[in-house]
Amino acid sequence: MDTKRILKYTGLGIILVIFTAFGVMGFIFYDVNSYTATGSEKLNPSRASVGKALVVYDPGISGQAKDAAELIAKNLQETGYIIDLGGISNVEAKNTSGYNIIIVGGPVYAGKASASVQSYLNTLKPPKNAKIAVFATGQDADILKNPEMLKKEVAPLPEGNSLQIVAVTKFIEGDTPSIKSAQFVDSILNVK
Repeated sequence: MDTKRILKYTGLGIILVIFTAFGVMGFIFYDVNSYTATGSEKLNPSRASVGKALVVYDPGISGQAKDAAELIAKNLQETGYIIDLGGISNVEAKNTSGYNIIIVGGPVYAGKASASVQSYLNTLKPPKNAKIAVFATGQDADILKNPEMLKKEVAPLPEGNSLQIVAVTKFIEGDTPSIKSAQFVDSILNVK
């Protein structure tokens, strides 16, 4: 092969790598996956109902947040709640009337909750006595040592927002998700 061809293919390879990198960054920073999170499901308790809960998630790139949301919903279901579980872009996720508990969560990218979770929290209009909780999925375990920093990362609220968050948690690699979700649900239910 001559030098011109080698340079041509090398240049094309570099351009391809750059476009791929921008595509991946677009998925992360523009939270593209949240727009496809439109599914929903209703879970009925196997015993007498004690209330209604809405569990909303942004699945993120890995789907780990959806898995966490499903575990949280099942834990609430076991305690007697009727659960509406759905993606953050689901039409039902916007209607929060009639719920005793509202839980929202998604991935954390570069130390920030996904844009869809931030937007959902900023526009959330919960019923008067509803308990609001937020979860996240991500890699940084150090944040778990500082509850105030954890809350800022997982449930970022703008200055002056009056939304009262009763519990936050973050699922990280190495956790046992079933135990973490049960502890999270217990913390929500034990708030008076």
